[in-house]
Amino acid sequence: MVLNEFMQKVSRWPQLHFTAIECEQRGAAFEIYATDCTSQTRSRLLMYRTPDAQDAGTMASHFRLWLGKANRGRNSRQKKAFLSGASRAG
Repeated sequence: MVLNEFMQKVSRWPQLHFTAIECEQRGAAFEIYATDCTSQTRSRLLMYRTPDAQDAGTMASHFRLWLGKANRGRNSRQKKAFLSGASRAG
């Protein structure tokens, strides 16, 4: 997975605010999830699956960096929307 794919996948769920990346072993495979713990229910989005532990660790590291970028972009868009709405109301 590349950055663009990651961003597209996360942006498909605008009502969720993913705050963490988790890696779990399931049988012989490793699964990486983006998690949202901001509401009463915990939401998880499967991002990647691999049979290789080293690959899972590498991808989880990438995803943590990319999630930070995604959240900064989301916060910036929300701030712009808020400011443009406030200027129209005023």
